[in-house]
Order: sequence, then structure tokens, then C-alpha cells
Amino acid sequence: MTYCVRDVNQKFWSSRCAPHVTVRLTQESTQRYKAHCHSELSIGIIESGETCLSMDGEDVVLGRGDAVLILPERVHACNPVNGKPRTYYMLYIDRCWCCDVLSGFFHQKVTHFQCDRSLRLPSETVLKLHRVISALMVSSSEALITEMNDILFSVLCSYCVPVRFFVNDMCLAYEVRKRLLDSFGPSVSIDEIAHDLGYSTETVIRHFKRHFGITPKSFLNNYRVEKAKSLIRNGMTIVDAALEVGYSDQSQLHRAFVHYTAATPGQFQNIRSIFDNKQ
Repeated sequence: MTYCVRDVNQKFWSSRCAPHVTVRLTQESTQRYKAHCHSELSIGIIESGETCLSMDGEDVVLGRGDAVLILPERVHACNPVNGKPRTYYMLYIDRCWCCDVLSGFFHQKVTHFQCDRSLRLPSETVLKLHRVISALMVSSSEALITEMNDILFSVLCSYCVPVRFFVNDMCLAYEVRKRLLDSFGPSVSIDEIAHDLGYSTETVIRHFKRHFGITPKSFLNNYRVEKAKSLIRNGMTIVDAALEVGYSDQSQLHRAFVHYTAATPGQFQNIRSIFDNKQ
């Protein structure tokens, strides 16, 4: 449902189909905010104008098309620049839902997480997310909610890690993970990545496992399986999902699915169909 707040030029969106997400649209506002924090993971997207993000002792000016990821309990403030109005979206994503997603992805219990890369989201992700939430503010649909969840899943997997694997410096492991996620098709090679970065393959694998608890190959296969789940859940055929996530055929996806989930893609598809029919 979408509802307006009296005397304030803003709207909120929420849905029983996605209880872990609330969206707020604030339009042409010059409202200033004191330093504060949220219990949720939040994403701010600037629709128009500029806002100044104050966080960790730094001020960053965000303009139209910029999006920022703010961790739960991270103290911050977003205020207008030179008193001029700005329009922006805020997404509030339940922390427990985020932890559940990361627990499944990293195959361990996650209770706290951190960002290991820049706070700003890439323009391609921002455009997709902006399109979906703009449409949701007008009319909700199962397809839009599913697409939103898929985007949020990708953001979590790309930018967040369990706290115990986090380090302050931009170490080799994070650069390797970025390259794996940027090109996870059939041509991706840890040997080529290691060569490009000027390290031996053994060194890359050792650093990666130290920080993420799994090898680059296991990480990549896990990402492919989780991405395939999302695609199948969204109605894509198993064959097409296998090709989409970088496997040469359905049998490769089948083997990976069994290894990482103890279920076949067909069983997952059937379970989702039964679940959906009960809604």
C-alpha cells in the first residue's frame, strides 16, 4: 500500500508481500535532519536537486542519479545544499532479512555485516532500482516486488560481508571478488584474474579464503546457484537460468544445485510453484 503523510510532501510504500522493505519518497523538501541512525539497512536515491551526506566525519554531496548505501546503526545526516529543495527515495531494508540473505550466501550464521567497498552504488544498479520503486509507488505487483528483491539480493552479495571477514583496507580479496561478480560468465578464470593483478593463483586463493571463508571457485558457484534460484523463482526456465548464470548446460547447474542446496533445480521449482499457489 502507498500512503501520504499529512502536511509533509512525502509518500510511503509498504506491502504484506514484502514486509522487509519500506520505501519513502520525499519531494521538493528543504527539511534538515540532525545526525541519526536507522536499525535497517538503508539506500538513498537522489531524484532531483542535491543533498549533503554527513557521515564518519566527512561530507559528500550527492546529486541526481546518485545512490548511497548506509549500514544499520551508522550515524549520518542528509541535508539540503545551500537551502535548495531536493527530491529523493529512501529504502529501509530489515536488518534480519539482510542477515538471513547473507547467512544463506556465506553458509554461516550472520548477525552483523559491513560494507567492503564504496558507499555509492553503480549507475546501472541505481537505474534498475529507481525504475522498480518508482513503479511500485504507483501500483504494486508481484513481478515488481520480485524484481526489487532480486536487486536487493545482488546489492547485498556485491557490497556486504559478515563482520568477522571485514578489514579496513582495500585488500586483494575484495578486488578478486569484484572481478568475479563483474564477469561471472563461463569465461571467468581465477588464473587470469591472478595474472592481471600480478599475483600467483595460490596467493589469490589463500587471501580470498582467509577473508571470505571459501575459495573463489566455491564463492562463484555459490553465487551462480543463488542467482539461478532468483531467476527460477521469477519464472525463468531451468535451461535458460543455467545459461544466464554462466553454465554451459543444465546438467552443470543441476550438479551445483545438489552440491550447495541438497536439492535439484526441478525440486526447487516445484516447491516454489506449490508455495506460490497457496498465497
